[in-house]
Amino acid sequence: MSSGRRVVVTGMGAITAAGAGVEAFWRACIEGRSALRRLSGPDFACFGEPPAGAVAEPLPAGEERAAGLAAAAAAEAIAAAGYAGAGLPQASGIALGTCLGGARAVFSWMDAGRRGADRARAPAPSPGWLASPALRLASEYRLRGPVVSLSSACSSGAAAIAHASDCIRRGEADLMLAGGADALSAFVVSGFWILRALTSTCVRPFDRRRDGLALGEGAGFVVLEDRAHAEARGVPSQAEILGSGTAGDAHHMTGPSPTGDGALRAMWAALREARLTPECVEFISAHGTGTQQNDHMEALAIKRLFGDRAARVPVNSIKPIVGHTLGAAGALDAILCVKVLQEGVLPPTINGDEPDPDCDLEDIPRTARRQRVRCALSTSSAFAGHNVSLLLGMP
Repeated sequence: MSSGRRVVVTGMGAITAAGAGVEAFWRACIEGRSALRRLSGPDFACFGEPPAGAVAEPLPAGEERAAGLAAAAAAEAIAAAGYAGAGLPQASGIALGTCLGGARAVFSWMDAGRRGADRARAPAPSPGWLASPALRLASEYRLRGPVVSLSSACSSGAAAIAHASDCIRRGEADLMLAGGADALSAFVVSGFWILRALTSTCVRPFDRRRDGLALGEGAGFVVLEDRAHAEARGVPSQAEILGSGTAGDAHHMTGPSPTGDGALRAMWAALREARLTPECVEFISAHGTGTQQNDHMEALAIKRLFGDRAARVPVNSIKPIVGHTLGAAGALDAILCVKVLQEGVLPPTINGDEPDPDCDLEDIPRTARRQRVRCALSTSSAFAGHNVSLLLGMP
């Protein structure tokens, strides 16, 4: 933050299994209303039709699914930032986090060939399929600043926001569209099924009975701006990105470090950039997948950071509501933090009826709680030990 440029959120957009729009996502979270349903159909029968967060809203015909989800969330965010019907400034860019980008089109094209169908009639995948959602948005909105696609597994959306914030602080852009998007597919489900990471019942973050995660799909975007740029055009700031931090585990390709060292260092890095101490944090939107290893690691990292205060800092996980949305997860967590800062309401973490003594955090069971929050922390962890933390505050 040495440049003196302050990064603020001026617009947000989301599409999840809870519905289209930030309000639909937020209402489901504060009402503790799960949008997970059984995945049905021949593509998922061999996996036991696990619960998942599939988006029901229709997308434009012929649109690659991840790109379509990204487009829906981005349009809402840009309109909310006051740019509906007006061109974005020239110094605008995009940072989009995704696990698989436009890979679903690749899978469909390959599957058409395996089934003996005419591949010429199947939508041809883009040669840059991983980056295709970001490139599509950059073209649509004529973004001439940095255009970046990040793929750091399930922390990709948070990493995109961190990178976009840095671009603004370095003066590379006045405005950045930042977030993440991913789509469900049999390929994605099969990978987590092989790892035995999927729940057969429901997602129970930090609960003693937790037995796995539920996958989801969707997109979340924020419009980030240099605060002086936003003020000059008379647009209110919804929140401020106070700091961000990243750190690797260097431990295992899929399992997190059991000590929580990487997650802890990412949280400390965000606090150092913001020049704040752990005592300033009043809410945590945790990664909280509902798997044994992730929740244990994350709880340990939080307890190491906050010490005796860890049991009094409210913690939430959105995964029981919309599922694990992969590259979109960290962006949706950041959006949740902004809404908590704005509304002064803490959403509950549902399904946690039997607390795990090793995960003894303040996870707000059952019902939402009114509480003013001035500083919120979002944590993301991913395969291969990609850890990202975002620190958000009131502008």
